[in-house]
Amino acid sequence: MRVGEKTHHLLSDYLTERKSWLVDVSRIEELKRVIVNEMKMDFDISKTRDYTTYNKDHTFWLSEHYYGEQVDDRLDEVIAKVLHNFDVFLASEWHEKVQHYFTFAKTVFVEQPRQKNFHGMRVDLRSIPVLRDLNIMAAPDFGVVFSDDKYLIIDWKTGQEKLESDDITDQLKVYALKTLMKTKRPLEELTIETYEVYLPSLRHVGGYITQSHIDAIIQKLEDDMNYQKQFLVDQDIVRNEPLPHTNFPRTLSEKKCATCTFRKVCEDLKKFE
Repeated sequence: MRVGEKTHHLLSDYLTERKSWLVDVSRIEELKRVIVNEMKMDFDISKTRDYTTYNKDHTFWLSEHYYGEQVDDRLDEVIAKVLHNFDVFLASEWHEKVQHYFTFAKTVFVEQPRQKNFHGMRVDLRSIPVLRDLNIMAAPDFGVVFSDDKYLIIDWKTGQEKLESDDITDQLKVYALKTLMKTKRPLEELTIETYEVYLPSLRHVGGYITQSHIDAIIQKLEDDMNYQKQFLVDQDIVRNEPLPHTNFPRTLSEKKCATCTFRKVCEDLKKFE
């Protein structure tokens, strides 16, 4: 998560400036230094484990520090990964494409992960009756409007690659659905192309959105919503029934379960059991 967060910050900082003017080598190095200093400062703050000064808008506390784990030797490794991701992007054809879009596209969107715009992130589902009460937030990392009927969506990824498939992921389908809802036009009148681009490998997953993709994500959202509703008490969204502990199977690790990393909860649960 830390590598992904800071890679996105660095890419966004650079692309936001590059959108308006040419960014020279000295400025690129300065942007790198800013990220490195941020990561070192946040790491030191996290090590103090002083949660009375927690800032939910700007500070990400490391769970390793919360649980008293020794990870000082990991910081340089994580910083190197972030910088390597950025350098690989700068040397890639994706960087060349992005610069081309800045010059010739009608509109280019660069997400600002440091400044969350929750109103802008909201997916307007009011025109879909089965989902009209569902609240979904989605903001792609990079978007291009070539014309009123042609769109490109790119999401930078730094986590584990989905090697088993080149198909369009649910996340990309949600971005496409959001675009469709904003245009208020049927998909047959539009061309929406979406990709997840992995860093540092530069492997990409995605393609052109079809109506079957849109239908599938609407059905998936409805199914997920109905699954959650089964835990409501009298369909009251504030009241719910907790899951039994058997829903969280043990793993070989004493620190976590198969679908959960709330280690403190596990410790308390063991005492209870």
